[in-house]
Amino acid sequence: MIDFSGYIENIKSHFRKDQLKAFDSIVEYETLKLASSGNNDTEGYQIFTPDFVVKDMCQAVGKELLDFSKTILEPTSGDGAFTTYIYQNRLNEIKSNFEIESLRALSTIYSIEMDKELIEKQRNNVFTLIKLFIKKNGIEVNPTFFEMAKCIICKNFIWGMFNTEHSEGLLLGVDVAYRMPEAEKGKLVVIDMPVWEISETNIDVHDEGVDLW
Repeated sequence: MIDFSGYIENIKSHFRKDQLKAFDSIVEYETLKLASSGNNDTEGYQIFTPDFVVKDMCQAVGKELLDFSKTILEPTSGDGAFTTYIYQNRLNEIKSNFEIESLRALSTIYSIEMDKELIEKQRNNVFTLIKLFIKKNGIEVNPTFFEMAKCIICKNFIWGMFNTEHSEGLLLGVDVAYRMPEAEKGKLVVIDMPVWEISETNIDVHDEGVDLW
């Protein structure tokens, strides 16, 4: 088992205040709370992809979703129907070195959601998923493993909004995504996406600016 304390301390030292707050607010549910499966639905003004559609869409993409080196971005991601399904299937693929491989599998899944309540719920759902998976399969991990997972969740599962206006030369898509809550106030702060380097000997992260289209 790996002691992740040093990595956690280094990564959290570069967290913004909102990321530290998100880290502290992540909790484990007794079970996943996904509106897509009829659990803890909202007032009805938002439409969530049903779980059977999530499954069919992911299966249509194929085995590429199970490749930990492939980055996945789920926009308008709600409470995590797609991200939890993909992560669950990635966890099922791990045969050895669970601590490192499960973190690698998580580190290339990204999510942006503009509803604060939903992105907070999604972070909790992802955290709950890995806790339940470990309990169900009797896997032993260092206690600091869960703090390391929280670091990745805080960086990768982002409260933000997309720029949906078409720019010159683009017919479809978006140029960039902006951070909340600044965007709500008209201050457009571009979201930089985290890029993780995870191995048995080192864990590090840096942010890169990207155009999303």
